[in-house]
Amino acid sequence: MSVAQTLNELLDEILKQHEGVFLVEAKHNDQHHEFILDADNAIGIATLSSITRSLNHFAEERMPDEVDYSIDVCSPGADSPLKMLRQFTKHIGRQFAITLADQTTFNGHLKAIDNDVLTFEYHKALKPKKNDLPELEAVPYQNIKKATIILSFK
Repeated sequence: MSVAQTLNELLDEILKQHEGVFLVEAKHNDQHHEFILDADNAIGIATLSSITRSLNHFAEERMPDEVDYSIDVCSPGADSPLKMLRQFTKHIGRQFAITLADQTTFNGHLKAIDNDVLTFEYHKALKPKKNDLPELEAVPYQNIKKATIILSFK
């Protein structure tokens, strides 16, 4: 079994002990192994540290001494695109920059999620007038090519 497969299996077992935490992406490049985790609620540094310690501990037990590898466990950055439908739930009410599969783009507030359909509220005009009512757009998740949270510092 490869180092990547072993680490993936170990992480799967460890995540069973951390309810609501899930793997977004695993990147395996030569000897470096990066695991990007998210959670149904906010994921904190204490949780990431605990998972990292466990993964390192069990990897040291399972891997032969002559195998060189490094492990990095982190959360997605605030400006990272969301990669899984499950990630959207905790962001209802936030504004997103959306690129659809047909390359259409818009900025809108995520209002609701129903199964795999996300509903966004947005204005068609870049600078809407006071009387302009926002439109609702129901978008099947599979039609979203890229979705990034627009950070607000207001």
